[in-house]
Amino acid sequence: MRYFYHIELLRFLSASAVLITHYKHFFFPYLSLSNLNIHPYGPDPDGLLLPFYNLLEFFYRKGHYGVDFFWMISGFVLAFTYLNNKNIKTSFKIFFLNRFARLYPLHFITLFIVLILQMLILKISGSYQIIDNYMYKGQIDLENFLLHFFFISGWFLEKGMTFNFPIWSVSIELIIYFIFFLSLKYIYKYQMLLTSILVFIFVFLDKSNIDIFFLECGRFFFIGVLTYFLFEITKKNFLLILLSILLIVLGAVGNLKLDLFFSGIILLAAFCDSKLKIKSKNVYSLLGNLTYGSYLLHIPVQLILMILILKFNFDFEIFNKNYFFAIYLISIYFLSYLSFKYFENPVRKYIRNKYSV
Repeated sequence: MRYFYHIELLRFLSASAVLITHYKHFFFPYLSLSNLNIHPYGPDPDGLLLPFYNLLEFFYRKGHYGVDFFWMISGFVLAFTYLNNKNIKTSFKIFFLNRFARLYPLHFITLFIVLILQMLILKISGSYQIIDNYMYKGQIDLENFLLHFFFISGWFLEKGMTFNFPIWSVSIELIIYFIFFLSLKYIYKYQMLLTSILVFIFVFLDKSNIDIFFLECGRFFFIGVLTYFLFEITKKNFLLILLSILLIVLGAVGNLKLDLFFSGIILLAAFCDSKLKIKSKNVYSLLGNLTYGSYLLHIPVQLILMILILKFNFDFEIFNKNYFFAIYLISIYFLSYLSFKYFENPVRKYIRNKYSV
């Protein structure tokens, strides 16, 4: 079975983009006690506060695009996994058991970790931090806890961002998984035609300002599926690299058009996997395995670092330092490695083996 190692690298980069843009949580208004003020919509325009700003400016400003990119990558990967003779007849039970085993256990653990950390930081600082401001207005209460517990927090974004709030994007994707599964056999039969129709429907509804919470996710996910079909059509000749470059250029010229740009990047990565010899397969696979863990663990890591800074009265200037930024990322990636090796992967295998029969 073909394996897309460069796609794994893209998954890692999409999560890392979110980690970088969320570094601003160490500044006011996210950390309410801080005397270092970051503009929430355009952080650090003078490059005076955020570490490595000249190098990482795009990620600080636009790192939230990593969520859209991840949705598109998910569409590409699930299309590759299930749109074939072997897996097209996968049952509803097996399909969602695989998703549950991969996604829910770490979400469950980090939900309770964040709850405990928020209680600690409330005691130290008098507020919940990160979420207790005009940007993230959600409350630490039973209602929001239950929304997180049942994996539907992203379905009610009007209640604000609470607990381990990045999980909102994953909870929304569950709806798209359901739509994908229901249409799986039809997509397999009609391929680009039906996928194009689904993309058109999601794009039309999204651009029409119709307020349905999963539209953006559906749009990017099924563009990812469409990108997979483009790969299958062009993979045996040099058209693949030409198409990928064309999409990247068209997406980058003028206003950034994420649909085209991300499709081109994915096709370029797939081209590298199909045409180039890969010497760092283990490294790429490792980075891909860190993706989900780093996405869910970076808020707990931020809260732990905030608690330590507040508890021991460190100067908030420490958040400006390049070495602290390095500590932040290294801590997340190290914990993500431990999480995948000793928790995520063993639990996933256990659930699949026990309940897939």
